[in-house]
Amino acid sequence: MMKNRIVLIISACLFLVLGCGKDNFDLNDPDVETFVNQLKSGKYNKYKKGDNGENVWLLMPNFSENHIQSLIDFSKDTSHIVVFPVNPLSSRRPFPEGREYFILGECLLWTVEGIRNGAGYGSLDPFLIDAAKEKSERYKGLNGNEILIVRDFYKDWWGNFKDKDWENKNPLEDTSYRWF
Repeated sequence: MMKNRIVLIISACLFLVLGCGKDNFDLNDPDVETFVNQLKSGKYNKYKKGDNGENVWLLMPNFSENHIQSLIDFSKDTSHIVVFPVNPLSSRRPFPEGREYFILGECLLWTVEGIRNGAGYGSLDPFLIDAAKEKSERYKGLNGNEILIVRDFYKDWWGNFKDKDWENKNPLEDTSYRWF
């Protein structure tokens, strides 16, 4: 009886320790899959804190070139998400005209762009436009199928340049797609 209680208590403690650690996310040593899962569930909550401890903005994990392949792999997911760490320098709304959500794959490619350009953020806002469209349509952003086309440009870029001068080769250079 006592032995069963001890085993139960030890099991419960291990479950709590291991279970709680799974939600723990290290900004300085980020795991792409955990980041994606937290974004999809709306549970990503690493905030810059204000003077009074209030949440000011979501922090971007410190991703590096070692994360690029995983970010590109996960960018095939065009799910709609409600939270994403945006560039704190932007004073604009982070969505294209007529859209009130982020698209996961687009945001992950924007993260790759931030690694490539060395700024940590792909641009001021995490969405793409097609500069070839009429101005009235251009700022409505891209749909999921167009984002998958852009993903292919990033896949090709990484496949061709990961062992070369990848920072200085813009994956969208010869396209009409631009980061806003």
